[in-house]
Amino acid sequence: MTDRIPIPNKPEKSIAKVLFHSFVVIPLLVAVSFVFVYSLFSLLTYEDATPYDYLNDIKIGGATKRWQSAYELSKILSNSDEISKDDRFISEMINVFEQSKHDDNRVRQYIALAMGRTGTHRFIDPLLAEIEDENTENIPSIIRALGLLKSGRAVQKLKLFLDHKDENIRLQTVIALGNIADPSVIESLKTALYDKQDNIRWDAAVSLAKLGDNSGRDILLELMEGKIFVNFPEVNVQEQDQARIIAIRAGILLNDSVINKKIEELADKDGNIAIRKTAMEVLKTKNSSAESQIKTDIANG
Repeated sequence: MTDRIPIPNKPEKSIAKVLFHSFVVIPLLVAVSFVFVYSLFSLLTYEDATPYDYLNDIKIGGATKRWQSAYELSKILSNSDEISKDDRFISEMINVFEQSKHDDNRVRQYIALAMGRTGTHRFIDPLLAEIEDENTENIPSIIRALGLLKSGRAVQKLKLFLDHKDENIRLQTVIALGNIADPSVIESLKTALYDKQDNIRWDAAVSLAKLGDNSGRDILLELMEGKIFVNFPEVNVQEQDQARIIAIRAGILLNDSVINKKIEELADKDGNIAIRKTAMEVLKTKNSSAESQIKTDIANG
């Protein structure tokens, strides 16, 4: 007799298990492998693609390919000065934008943003020509693009959207008018300080500060301190920090004694490192030569 545990007889595989393995498991593994290889290939292709490649994909690609290519185009054009000055590229962009009117909304939205991020003023008229008859879902992106292009020609049409029933349209209009910084919009932006939506009031204060108007000073002070966010649990920590940073950058433009004192306090003893760093940075740039960069930083969020 031994103490060894007896090994049971190995059962034969059932037909059901064999069939399951052959017709389910193996095909599934093949499919997963195919998806992985395709995704890897797509990623590598995207990294090497040119703006013209993305334009071509928008023209002839499938539904998903079109909006993804428009998205990628909107990302790379903010850092591509050379292509944005290419006459052929500009003409093709305008044509693609016009043809996208009945396409997936995302295609049109990302193309509009791509146009805005180039800083090329030839895109202003095509955007303005479409905005009044545009699908509501697409209007915010077109407004944002016009704000990035900073053209006074867009002001009169944009002001019409300050009373729009859609809050995102009102918000993007307030931000765009602040980016354009035409003094004629100051009185219109002051009305936005009383909008029923908090984020619109906040951005109205920022936009007015970029225009040198301190009507939103109290709102900026509240944002800088950050205590106001206790009443807005839906705003996460990262969003709170971003809002405070933008308020600090906007506030320093006013050269207001009360705001300057608050920024000095934040630079000295705020518990948030990012806030303290931003406050110290803007205090070093209280001169006209740095004002343009601060406004750019605000526009870029």
